[in-house]
Amino acid sequence: MGNEQFLGFLITSLSVILGIVSIVVAIIVKPIINLNKSIVKLNDSIDRLNDDNTTLSERVTKHGKEIDINREHLIIHDKEIEHLKERLKWIGMKLELK
Repeated sequence: MGNEQFLGFLITSLSVILGIVSIVVAIIVKPIINLNKSIVKLNDSIDRLNDDNTTLSERVTKHGKEIDINREHLIIHDKEIEHLKERLKWIGMKLELK
């Protein structure tokens, strides 16, 4: 086997090895890279959703406290209205007696 033939086999072998490596990269490595990109996007989305959920939870808690305060005010006002109705009845009865 001469030098020329050896060089031909070497170049052919290197071409075949590079072809196999490129196929391995295309079949195995590229999908893994795409999967990693998708995982990063999903993690970012989850982080954003968690932040939004925290904000909404804080707002709900704040509004719940405001609703409780307003409910207490309504109870007080309802009692005042009932008291005023009783006073009006009492005044009306007093006026009828005169």
